[in-house]
Amino acid sequence: MSLTDSLRRARKRSGASLRSVAARSGVGASNLSAIENGRRDPTSSTVDRLSSAIGIEWVPVATQGRASAARALEDIARAEAEGQFAQAYRRFIQLADDLASADAVTRVLLSAEKPEEVPSRWVDAVAALLEVRLREVSAPVPSWVIEQGGHPDALWEPQRGTRPIALTADLGQVLPEFVRRGVAIEQGELVSV
Repeated sequence: MSLTDSLRRARKRSGASLRSVAARSGVGASNLSAIENGRRDPTSSTVDRLSSAIGIEWVPVATQGRASAARALEDIARAEAEGQFAQAYRRFIQLADDLASADAVTRVLLSAEKPEEVPSRWVDAVAALLEVRLREVSAPVPSWVIEQGGHPDALWEPQRGTRPIALTADLGQVLPEFVRRGVAIEQGELVSV
């Protein structure tokens, strides 16, 4: 599923329509739509043709069960949209833990793919987290992370349960990467207990 999600995100980022990629790759538009929507599993040769048409290269990465930041953000946004705020928060903390336990190269690779646009402040929180985790190991920070400027004038703290609560974060404990994006998540929250 993650491969087809990545193909869909890459096609959308390229600005190419489904029909134009289908025509360039020789894959039928209805087949490509079925692949992107998880109704059909592509063969390796189909993935190669689609990748070439979109202009991407697949690089095998030993992730040891870790999801990419783009995939994690999709999970977080889906949970939030379904009103599962605790699950969204837990998925964010899992991403923080996954990145903390990865070597520098794996951190970069897990962070490289720009996620789809989501109508959620979680994208600001994920960008801040990636910047923190990448700078910890002096790794390059992808441009999409730097460009995700957030909303510094509208402080946001994620809802962690079924009921919203007033802002409780101690801003003195919030890292600058989060403050710059208007996200109130304390440094101590970035590691599960």
